Amino acid sequence: MSSKQLTLFVNFYNQPSRIEEFKEAHRPVWAACAAEPECLLFDVFQDPEHPGHFRFLDVWNASPKWFETKQLTKPYYSTLWERSKPKWEREMEIQYFEREGEGFSYRTKYLEGTRSMDRDWKTWWKHFAVSFAAYMVVEYWRRRG
Repeated sequence: MSSKQLTLFVNFYNQPSRIEEFKEAHRPVWAACAAEPECLLFDVFQDPEHPGHFRFLDVWNASPKWFETKQLTKPYYSTLWERSKPKWEREMEIQYFEREGEGFSYRTKYLEGTRSMDRDWKTWWKHFAVSFAAYMVVEYWRRRG
């Protein structure tokens, strides 16, 4: 893997009347990309002045070569292009950058309404403990009689 994080800016230029169809085609791939262990961040932006213009921001713990030979060849992309391309006004553009990280800063408010791609162990453990406790109570009363 790469020592620097790969940042992709992917631009799509869609027919404004087909925006929802475009999103429907891409939503499963957004989820699949976010589930990949090399994917560190994934976000979608829409240009308010040109609603058919979308920019995806991906940050990967990988190299451009890995992205092109390993990631873009995953099976979920093959059906995506078939469903997505008819909505485009022109070809998509991919720009590769290396993340410097030097100027990175954010406010917690930026993350509101988003979900973490990491497992939230604290929440998982709490649900597990409650479920297990409920099971034990039911099992106790079942055995008692």
